[in-house]
Amino acid sequence: MAGTLEVTEELCWMPAGWVFDMVLERMAAELSTQAADLADDLLAARTEANGGYLDLRGKDLHTLERLIQAADIAYERIEQEGAQGLKAPEFYEGLLLQFQQFRDMLYVGQHRCMKPL
Repeated sequence: MAGTLEVTEELCWMPAGWVFDMVLERMAAELSTQAADLADDLLAARTEANGGYLDLRGKDLHTLERLIQAADIAYERIEQEGAQGLKAPEFYEGLLLQFQQFRDMLYVGQHRCMKPL
């Protein structure tokens, strides 16, 4: 099962379910102290919770900035842990690739949010 996360009308991230869940869990851990409600939203979107769907379209710039910060920190932590931090280390490179694609989409979403209509 894949997860689906809509960033903008044009950008939709659809990784494998385990990647989706891991990324959301890692980001939620980073947000838990300063943005508990947002962290809860991420956890509620996991595949086991609601089938793996989260819609970020229409989120304000401040929310996108928080998500980007959490994603950047979570990505760095996964890089520091290395492949041995995964149950299946052979999927480490794929996880990083999928996570980076999501981060790229968040940055595009932030840019579009900043542009005047």
